[in-house]
Amino acid sequence: MGLNYSQLLSEVAAETLEQLAFIFSFSDDPDENAIWNENVTGCQVTFSGPHQGEILLAINSAVLPELAANMLGIDDDEEPSLEHQEDALREALNVICGNLLPKIGGVEAVFDISAPAIHPGAAMQSKVEALKSTHTDCGAAFLSLDDGECHIYLRYDNR
Repeated sequence: MGLNYSQLLSEVAAETLEQLAFIFSFSDDPDENAIWNENVTGCQVTFSGPHQGEILLAINSAVLPELAANMLGIDDDEEPSLEHQEDALREALNVICGNLLPKIGGVEAVFDISAPAIHPGAAMQSKVEALKSTHTDCGAAFLSLDDGECHIYLRYDNR
């Protein structure tokens, strides 16, 4: 029996957000399109090696200040800059990818991971729709956070 990419993605993302940024989440069964009605920030990372693919993350932008503050140890009364918020999101996705690939490809597999890129909500929505239309077997995780939703999509080519 093959791996359940969605379940694994959900577990790794939730664990990473909790350990890296003290952001707690729970798996959700949301309306997949509802997140696009919010102010969303997207992030994408690609990887290659024994297998290739990408991870797309769409998150409610209201979560980013807490994510950055917790990762950087910034006091509650300080607002992290937009640059720090985006850097924190890139690092969180990078760690999610780095934690996920050995669970899928094995600990001996060596992957090259690109630098994560930030995308505005509309651009990320287009990327997610394109991924879902061309890769019907991609994994997806939907997490509810205190300040909004986080949707993560995985394309992992087994070729």
